[in-house]
Amino acid sequence: MTTTNDSNQISTMNITTWKIDTEASSVEFTSRMRLMFVAKVTVKGRFTDVTGTLTVDEREPANSHSTITIGTASLDTKMAARDKHLYSADFFDVEHYPSMTFTSQHVEVLDQAAGHYRIAGNLTIREVTHEVSLDARDISSKTPGESRLAFHLTTVLDRRDWGITWSRPMQKIADQVNLELTIQFVSASSID
Repeated sequence: MTTTNDSNQISTMNITTWKIDTEASSVEFTSRMRLMFVAKVTVKGRFTDVTGTLTVDEREPANSHSTITIGTASLDTKMAARDKHLYSADFFDVEHYPSMTFTSQHVEVLDQAAGHYRIAGNLTIREVTHEVSLDARDISSKTPGESRLAFHLTTVLDRRDWGITWSRPMQKIADQVNLELTIQFVSASSID
């Protein structure tokens, strides 16, 4: 057995790269709207085209980094007419902006034993970028030998920050949007 004092080699051994398992991951949003000044409606949507990577620094989790790309045309609210409107320039303008991206900038470890983190990063929608903070919980299986990571992330966004301002007096849409991500990662070496 040989040992080395090369600090670069030691630190690299503790860094692993993971890819999003698209089939097992989703991004969902919940928004509220008021119809005809009276009826309150909750609208839920789900983006299924979710790709990206996670680089984990096992010694210093705060140095970990992630990039997540979401295909805007993969949005499904279970109502074709509403989806068509959300694809339009009034909302996501999928023809001109086919994806939105989150890139982490900083990971704050809130409770490492419980797998609780705060992730700050840049969210780009329609070529507008703002910093957001995500509450992240590690929900990975604790089965020995399991080569999969899973996280549940939540935040609240103000859609106006990204220029999504459409609303009508008879169809008032709330500015606050709840965002919930369930992301599973597999070892980068197990996916081509």
